[in-house]
Amino acid sequence: MQLIVKDDKLQKYRDHIQTGAELTGKDKELFERYFFAFSLLLDGLSERKVVETLMFSPAPIGNLSQSHAYNIVNGCQQIFGALDFGNAKKVAQRHIYAVRLEEMAHTMETMANDIIKRHKAPVFYEDGEPAGYNIDPDIQEQVATMLEKSANVRMKAAKLQGLLEKDKVENPNKFKVSPNIIFTDDIGALEMYREIEDSNYEDVTGNETEAGQSPDAAAGAES
Repeated sequence: MQLIVKDDKLQKYRDHIQTGAELTGKDKELFERYFFAFSLLLDGLSERKVVETLMFSPAPIGNLSQSHAYNIVNGCQQIFGALDFGNAKKVAQRHIYAVRLEEMAHTMETMANDIIKRHKAPVFYEDGEPAGYNIDPDIQEQVATMLEKSANVRMKAAKLQGLLEKDKVENPNKFKVSPNIIFTDDIGALEMYREIEDSNYEDVTGNETEAGQSPDAAAGAES
């Protein structure tokens, strides 16, 4: 009998959560649906209520058929259920807050751009050719303040997603070989150890021509 193993099509979404593996195209859109459904379950909604929400929410997250919505609800539990639930809940909430912060930052940037469009005054050269625009210094300061706040909000979103954490670097001392230290008051044992250290050895690597002698040393001896 031949064993047929099916690929786990949901593993790429677990990898995305655990390792940050990138999703593109349709996979990214599907993950947003799985994530949305899972966040609703965390909020205490029943599976049936989540299905209804997916059916009647606007696209691209919602506007699904009933069967498709049920598949999303089942899939989100298979994705997040295979992970540590407490950690998955924390990841879900962190992602939600980060998305909201990014939306807030985008709104502030849009407002700042609208203010610039409304208050910029065209400037012309003496021959009538356009020379650019002038903006009132108070308006410039207001816009700069809004953009600074937007940047701070985006930094908070990045921090929530762990993008500001330093990559872990292994301590090089961890790989150093500890010296061979012997503590003893037995003089005979020390003499025996010295004889072992000073004795010739048989090289099995082919890197030395004679016992205890490197190729360079051998060449020097022959000359």
